[in-house]
Amino acid sequence: MNQIDATIEWLFSNEAKEMKRICNKEMTKFGGIYEMDYHDFYSQVGWDVSKAKNRYDPSKGKSFKDYIYGVIKWSVCKEMSRRNRGKRQITIEKEVADENGNVTTQKEYISNISLDAPTEDGIDIKEKVASDFNIENETNIDFESDDKVELFMNSLSNLQRKILKLKMKNYFVDEIKQKLNISDSEYNTAMKSIQMNENLSLFSKNINDCNYKEETQMERVMEINEADNYRMDKRSMFSLLEDKKSGDINCKYILQRKPFQWTQEERNRYICRILNNLPIPEIILCEQNIKGLMIDHLIDGLQRLSYAEAFKENRFKIGANGAERHLIKYREFSVDENGSRILDEDGVPIYEEKICDVVGKHYKDLPDELKKRFNNFNVNVTKFFNCTDEQIADHIRDYNNHASMNNEQSGMTKISADTARNIKTIADNNTFFKNCGKYTDSNKVKGKIDRIVAEAIMLLFHRDEWKPKLDKTYRYIDENVTDEEFFELNSDLNRLEIALGENNKDLMGMFTPTNTPMWLAVFHEFITHDVEDSKFIDFLKAYKDGLNEKEVDGVSMKDFKNMQTKKKTTITGKIELLIKLMNEFLHIEENDEVIDEEDFIAEVVGLDKEAIHADMDFYKESLKDLKDITIKDGSKLLQEDNNLSLLAMVVYSYKEDIDLEEWLTEYAKNNNTYFKDQRKNYYHLLDDLRKYYMKKYYMKKNEVG
Repeated sequence: MNQIDATIEWLFSNEAKEMKRICNKEMTKFGGIYEMDYHDFYSQVGWDVSKAKNRYDPSKGKSFKDYIYGVIKWSVCKEMSRRNRGKRQITIEKEVADENGNVTTQKEYISNISLDAPTEDGIDIKEKVASDFNIENETNIDFESDDKVELFMNSLSNLQRKILKLKMKNYFVDEIKQKLNISDSEYNTAMKSIQMNENLSLFSKNINDCNYKEETQMERVMEINEADNYRMDKRSMFSLLEDKKSGDINCKYILQRKPFQWTQEERNRYICRILNNLPIPEIILCEQNIKGLMIDHLIDGLQRLSYAEAFKENRFKIGANGAERHLIKYREFSVDENGSRILDEDGVPIYEEKICDVVGKHYKDLPDELKKRFNNFNVNVTKFFNCTDEQIADHIRDYNNHASMNNEQSGMTKISADTARNIKTIADNNTFFKNCGKYTDSNKVKGKIDRIVAEAIMLLFHRDEWKPKLDKTYRYIDENVTDEEFFELNSDLNRLEIALGENNKDLMGMFTPTNTPMWLAVFHEFITHDVEDSKFIDFLKAYKDGLNEKEVDGVSMKDFKNMQTKKKTTITGKIELLIKLMNEFLHIEENDEVIDEEDFIAEVVGLDKEAIHADMDFYKESLKDLKDITIKDGSKLLQEDNNLSLLAMVVYSYKEDIDLEEWLTEYAKNNNTYFKDQRKNYYHLLDDLRKYYMKKYYMKKNEVG
């Protein structure tokens, strides 16, 4: 039995148990459906799966099993979307009397129902949803649009959707926890996540500002004249630094922190921003009467003024780290022997546009025009008058009441929009991060899920290039990772989520922001073997139940306990150990099978083995020359494990009379990894080659047209 037939039989055996399991998992992502509709969905999916057998193209490099996962997900999504276009499904309970007067409660299916429709007690559904949802009186929502409801529901985890649906049916909190078998902590965490969901703002009702009353007590009531007692101006950098030096601006107010808190990267970026004449955040001053003398206290902007002053005094030169805008345009005016500008026939000063690379330069090394730009740089200044110590403390708290970017957030600003979009698409949309693992709302807000995606990409495809520092990881990904690798990671997450299901809550604690990339790397290795995904879950259970203490070749997880978590030897050592534990537990033998080159090439290229044998030396010599020309030293594409698929591509090129040099040069520039399965890698290379020449064909055709 071939792979396709075996997979079809696996899906439909035991009354289509596996197909239904995958369907059910997908349907929960849309909030679930009613029992009467399950058969319709199964029928639609079964029909699409039967057609997929003929549409499957092995040249795409994806196994039929992986392909079928995608077909089922697409089929469920398609059917759900079709239904949602025409109606919003809901059931209501009605008391019905028969001819003998006996009253029974029946569920009635309502189609095309509006959220404004009244229920039996005369209350609109949307009002029930809004009033019932804010059980803790913290959230007011107003369900007006079916489309908005769908968007909101799809943004929730499976557990959050179940809780919300039970709330909409007027279940009490204790009943919900009992019905869903969840703890107080799990319930409260889910409710907090729902209340903080960004899509909840779609339903927010406008507050009647005229009737608004502040119920909280203020420690200090701000007088009206105090709020009006300030002014906003523009000041030159020169004047601010002069006032700082003279003491007219006091930079040592008792509550102010010390200067020079920034890193060299932050310092370099700041000075380059000024020299490029780009705005910076405002400076805040508080005027205070001390012994009859008006003193301006600097309460926000100490770092900005201190670094600007130090640069002007030539205490540091601009470094390369952080100085993205280091090539700065300026005008150099022509002057006569007296230093006056020379004018043209129209009376306009004659000048030449130049570019100054400011990296490595002190202030004194800058051209005069850039020095002038620095001194004349406009800074917004807000000044509060006649302040007391209490008021100054208030302003300091207000202007420092924010969090600066953390490593995850700042790292994302240093990569291209396309790479950031690939990372965010997985982090924000893959339901693994909603339904699996231990990820807090703070993890999501602070960019920790983005980091998981980035580190997982590195460990799955570029482990040898692992970077302990996150900003270097982001930069490496930006320069080396392909769209295909992001797609494959997304597929792995989908597959692992299905394997975990909803009955393995005890395993979720293993998937933390720190450990998830490591476990994804182990799972990626697992799926290279022809083993049911449920076996990986068995391994996780065994690991949690004591296998984590076992030694392999004299090494156990305890040996990594006191090592730096992000260090390369630590993370790669853990993964290697886990893979060995997994292989031993699942009785997976290392594949030492030697693949016959000529048999492999004859199969994938479609040539006679004897003809290949006769020209094999020629093909190998051609491949050697091709790699020397197109692939840079150090690239993983040059590794011996990747040689067979490249050799098959050379044979294919001679069969089809195609030149590979231009294509492989471009491919090697954008790719630095390959599939260990050389058959899979060959079809991947072949697909890329065909797309490359198809693109060239259309470009040439458009030029001629």
